[in-house]
Amino acid sequence: MPKPLTAVHMTRTLPALRKTLLDWLRRQTDSPARALKRFTTGGFVFAGGMMLVLLAGRLLPPSVGQELVVLFGLLLATLGGLYALSGYLAISLFRVLRYLLEPRE
Repeated sequence: MPKPLTAVHMTRTLPALRKTLLDWLRRQTDSPARALKRFTTGGFVFAGGMMLVLLAGRLLPPSVGQELVVLFGLLLATLGGLYALSGYLAISLFRVLRYLLEPRE
């Protein structure tokens, strides 16, 4: 059975966790152009997936094929939305967190 974490153990690991988180945030926010590219690419993939869902509902007859096309469109929309979200967070929220976590002199 693992030992429970004590207050002393937690105070030793918090600075290391903070440093790891700050390094990760720096890597995510170092290139605003890359973040903007992720955001726009994800937005276009999302829009394409949603267009596929809408057009399949309008143009294809009700069948298993239609459902598979709609499923593929939903998959594209979900992946595009998540990719766009990662770019958006790198542009905005991660920068704020990085500013708040930076050590003050």
